[in-house]
Amino acid sequence: MATPHLHSGEVSNLLVPEGQLLAVSAHALFKDEHLEVIRMNLAQGKSLPSHHVHGPLTIQCLSGEVQVELQAGTKTMRAGDLLYLAAGLPHAVLAISNTSFLVTIVLLKAVA
Repeated sequence: MATPHLHSGEVSNLLVPEGQLLAVSAHALFKDEHLEVIRMNLAQGKSLPSHHVHGPLTIQCLSGEVQVELQAGTKTMRAGDLLYLAAGLPHAVLAISNTSFLVTIVLLKAVA
């Protein structure tokens, strides 16, 4: 069963107890016409292959340690770190330890 999206004005706690961290790999907290926020949980050693999105995005590490591979090099993120990526920038993600991070994407239409 899918977890419902947040409604305007609703509060959600982003912290997940360690024992429940990997129960759900991804949860879209909300999505509207211009913004999507997703909590991602990755087990140590798991990765997301290189990809890009049409709008700018941020990645905020909530717990654990994660590496983000960019064309300009690899960035290591730990709890509390925030990374901004410009629109269209290819990136891959590797969990150094069990990790939870928040992805915020500005939704822009693809230019043909």
